[in-house]
Amino acid sequence: MAMIVLMQGGTESAMAQQVLIPLTQYVMMAHTLMMHINKNLFGKNSATKFHVLTEEAKRLIRTILKQLYFFHRNGQCPEKFTESNVFVTSSGRAKLIGVKLGDKNDTMVFQNYQDAHRIIVETVFQKRWKEIPADMMHLLRLMRSRATAIRMGYVICTHASLVPLENREPFFMKINILQALPYDLDWYNKLQGNDLLEELFSSNKGGYGNGSTEFLRFYRNATVHDMDHYYKRRYTPNEFQLILAVTYPLLLPRMQEELEKEKHLRILRLDSLL
Repeated sequence: MAMIVLMQGGTESAMAQQVLIPLTQYVMMAHTLMMHINKNLFGKNSATKFHVLTEEAKRLIRTILKQLYFFHRNGQCPEKFTESNVFVTSSGRAKLIGVKLGDKNDTMVFQNYQDAHRIIVETVFQKRWKEIPADMMHLLRLMRSRATAIRMGYVICTHASLVPLENREPFFMKINILQALPYDLDWYNKLQGNDLLEELFSSNKGGYGNGSTEFLRFYRNATVHDMDHYYKRRYTPNEFQLILAVTYPLLLPRMQEELEKEKHLRILRLDSLL
């Protein structure tokens, strides 16, 4: 049953009503889809299917994590919370309702991310571990590690897996973190079988070499040029970003993690993309 909550407006007398749906009810609604299962990618030749998060799932998860981040930044931690404390607005954003706040400490911060991890895995994804995309699994691992949960709250709430497809292009940035990036040796093998990526690779007159630097050059060209002259059916920018996200799912999460270590992440203002 939907819950109606009175929200304080701009003046003392101004009050607005907002309908909040319990999380467990929201994820079971017929029009709510958390993952696209067995999705075909445009340009892909093989019969391989992929599982990708829906934009609704990204919005839901990132708003849960952003609330935790803001609590922690203000020196507070919710005491243990469950899916019964999570409600969803008509715009698909999560709100924590009925939680008791205490003073922030490392143990409570870690506990908060454990609670959020359990809600995401058990309620949002219904424990369907094999269907969770690789970049989302990277986020879940950060939340499960005490060290990263305590130290990398900003990475967690702005994680690359939660960035909308239309905002992934400005998210990408080349910096001196090449040794930490994945796909150093096998990035070329991963693009084979997708007409779009293969044509982009072969259309570069200078060719590409081995290693992380060449991989980033290829990824940059893919992002910037967007294959304007691809000889087959036209595609949208979001379709193209989805191809890159599925083919190289761990690139942006690992780049983000290393940017935080080097104290370069905050200046990107990734929260503006979410």
